[in-house]
Amino acid sequence: MTSASMLASLAPCGLSCETCFAHVDGDIRRYSIQLRERLGHFEAYAQRFETLLGDPVFSKYPAFNEMLDYFASENCRGCRNEQCKLLKTCGVRGCHQEKGVEYCYQCDEFPCDRTNFDEQLHGAWVRINEKIRAKGIEAYYARTKTSPRYL
Repeated sequence: MTSASMLASLAPCGLSCETCFAHVDGDIRRYSIQLRERLGHFEAYAQRFETLLGDPVFSKYPAFNEMLDYFASENCRGCRNEQCKLLKTCGVRGCHQEKGVEYCYQCDEFPCDRTNFDEQLHGAWVRINEKIRAKGIEAYYARTKTSPRYL
């Protein structure tokens, strides 16, 4: 992958935008659209299967379908192209533009409190950027480009 493509794939915080459920070209959106198409009009069948099989799990299909529709409809183009649609209060994009760094670990003030992340995400952000600093951005990207984001 070219460095321009890699740069577009990784947000300044180090998270992979393309592995986010909200990314317009991400796998989660693509697979959600495919699953929604494959299921077709399964809602009527879910009601029948609940009765025929006596399995109450099928009563949860409307909530599942609503979530699937949500995943299929998201359309974020990535943090380097627009403000994050997932974390609306994220402070990283503005900070990275102000500081002129590509990734947070390159900033003299890293780690800082300007991210507006909750405690869990803040900790992950620090660990990610420390890995990038230690291994290099290319190695980090190669190791994580196909890894699930939500572990």
